Amino acid sequence: MNHRAFQDQLAQFPVNTADILQQLIHQQGRLEPEQVNELKGLMALSSENLLKALLPLAASMSTCPISHFSVGAIVEGFRSEEQGPIYLGANLEMAGQPLKMAIHAEQAAISNAWHQGETRLRRLMVNEAPCGHCRQFMNELNEIDLMDILVSQLDSDQQRQYSISSLLPDAFGPGDLKQSTRLMSPSLLSLESPVPADELVNAATEAAQRSYAPYSGCHSGVALLIDNGDIISGRYAENVAFNPGMTAVEAALVNLRLSSLGKAPGKIIDAVMVEKQASISHKGMTASIISHTGAELRYFVV
Repeated sequence: MNHRAFQDQLAQFPVNTADILQQLIHQQGRLEPEQVNELKGLMALSSENLLKALLPLAASMSTCPISHFSVGAIVEGFRSEEQGPIYLGANLEMAGQPLKMAIHAEQAAISNAWHQGETRLRRLMVNEAPCGHCRQFMNELNEIDLMDILVSQLDSDQQRQYSISSLLPDAFGPGDLKQSTRLMSPSLLSLESPVPADELVNAATEAAQRSYAPYSGCHSGVALLIDNGDIISGRYAENVAFNPGMTAVEAALVNLRLSSLGKAPGKIIDAVMVEKQASISHKGMTASIISHTGAELRYFVV
């Protein structure tokens, strides 16, 4: 990610909105309901038109060394009936890794909201219709039937609204594997922290406790230590169709990018993965990704 691209895009907005939009840097790509409402007033825009106006800002967060194609997405949480917080996300591609490891913008925005405490979403906006991978990923979400999916191309005034059932008819979902839980449903697994434990191990353990792995039971979390002292974590999000899931290290890298919106990203100097013993493991893939950053992975099974 070029952090200057985000700052340059911020400069395209009216001067009187600058103080509010700068909060995206300090709030991990999130705007609170009162900030959203203030922006709507200052820019004389509806909720949906504001989301569209912010899409280029979300896309400027993209890291796309393979496709060179930036995509942004925005989701709205559901803390109140009137207006929820909004969360930005963008696609993230990893050079040196298989293409299936790419994180789509819709996944990034949803993961951002989940890691910041949302348990369901009111709407998602993207500038192109979600691909099949993202449709399957979204089908895992808690109360997905109540979420609006908005597609609004940046060069057009037209906007299309979909439900998940219209985008993914005859869908294969959690119920087909007899699962009643959903991604983003409130949950906390009890896991003992590995011994000996340090701050990074504890952060990875907490992430694993909040992960979603109903099909494999491979609850996992990753924590990264950055050279400025920050600790960034990510948790696993499984999918009934397996491949569209999002690993803990992918989520951690999305969160690392969100923590670097106003500055050059820091260097990863230590990394920990905590994983519950199961029939699968993300150790090899995670170690490979971490090795490309110059760090080594410390791995614990609980």
